Amino acid sequence: FLSSPQEALEQARSGHFEVIISDLRMPSLDGLELLGELRRAGVASQAIILTGTGDMDSALKAINTLKVFRYYTKPCPASVLASGIEEAVEEARLLADAEKFATSALDALPLAALSVDMAGKVLFANRFGGELLAAREPLNLDASGICRALTPSETHSLHQAVISVARGGLPLVLALSGGNGERYSVLIEPPAKPETDSAALLFVRLIDGQAAPSPETLKQLFGLSPTESKLAHQLAQGLDVKEAAEAMGITVNTARTYLRNIFQKTGVNRQSELIRLLNSSVAGR
Repeated sequence: FLSSPQEALEQARSGHFEVIISDLRMPSLDGLELLGELRRAGVASQAIILTGTGDMDSALKAINTLKVFRYYTKPCPASVLASGIEEAVEEARLLADAEKFATSALDALPLAALSVDMAGKVLFANRFGGELLAAREPLNLDASGICRALTPSETHSLHQAVISVARGGLPLVLALSGGNGERYSVLIEPPAKPETDSAALLFVRLIDGQAAPSPETLKQLFGLSPTESKLAHQLAQGLDVKEAAEAMGITVNTARTYLRNIFQKTGVNRQSELIRLLNSSVAGR
């Protein structure tokens, strides 16, 4: 129990609390300001706010933007508050278990997975993502934790792609260069829950030296024709439609016709989804 909002802020920043209960009207820092400071500091504790009856606008703001678990008007019966605390504790533990499971699943992916905010600041990295950032190629972090590529132009393209996807655009695929001439592909997708702090998810893999599923494997898995399976193989290696068409000796329009057939047979309708499906279609990749 603390009587000062500033003391509560310092305590919550330095320790772990499943639930934080705060009055709304307090001197120097009100409950919503306190909670906003905590959220910006990365404190994800469940929050219960107590207030008088005339603050419904504040209540709506709290529920919609600050992830308040419960909002009680005073006087609040002790039994109601106790029940709310129990529910908040249970919610916190369920979320912690889900987060552990999600982290384990992401660590099992055979590629780097990163979560970034609108500015490109890294919020989460799986095991391969951490190794990639530690190696500083094709992505690295500046002093502010912002994710950057090896060249200014690639960094600009990456940040613009994150902004585009975060604002409702389609998933995008970019090519990035490594320090020794390697090529990497990065798939940029929106987060599953748009209301989270994450603006985009980045999935990064090395193109060169990574064997994409063979045309014969893709033919058997998805019922593709020989030409369709060859085109799918080229795309899985990181080529765009034009490059794949040139490699196969066919026109770009012909390649796009085959691509539409591939979309129909694989059940996807975007090239970024297709590449992810193809490269995850063989166990152990």
